[in-house]
Amino acid sequence: MVRTRRFSYWRMILKGTAIVYGVSFVARLVLIFNDITPQSNPNVYPLLDLVIGAIGIAIALRAAHTTRWSYLVGIGIGLWLLSGTSVFVGAQTVTRWMVSSIFVAITVILGRLFLETVLETPRTLDLSLEGIIRERNSGLLGHRAGRSFF
Repeated sequence: MVRTRRFSYWRMILKGTAIVYGVSFVARLVLIFNDITPQSNPNVYPLLDLVIGAIGIAIALRAAHTTRWSYLVGIGIGLWLLSGTSVFVGAQTVTRWMVSSIFVAITVILGRLFLETVLETPRTLDLSLEGIIRERNSGLLGHRAGRSFF
């Protein structure tokens, strides 16, 4: 039972890393088509890249329904290791890759803050009997909570 839980947690981290990379890839393609590149806008592009990464992190956190620090650290390490492939291709030096860990950490923290401030909808207080029962049963899995297993 423990192995299945651990496997699903790693799968969740890999899924989150893929979501962040997918969002970043598509957003960078949009930037390139609008002629916004690091060469043409050296001051604006790093900020846009930071915001794009933070939005990707926020979407990954929303998809995983969690904001645990272990999940955030897992996504951050996954992104950093995946960006290490640019060293093997020769597009980046090892020192720049090591320094990029600071950028990844800032992106992960901003993504978490972005999720908390922008994407979270404020909860309304429901004091009816139905609202209290729904609140107590919200942690249950399956049919009783109105959620599917998939």
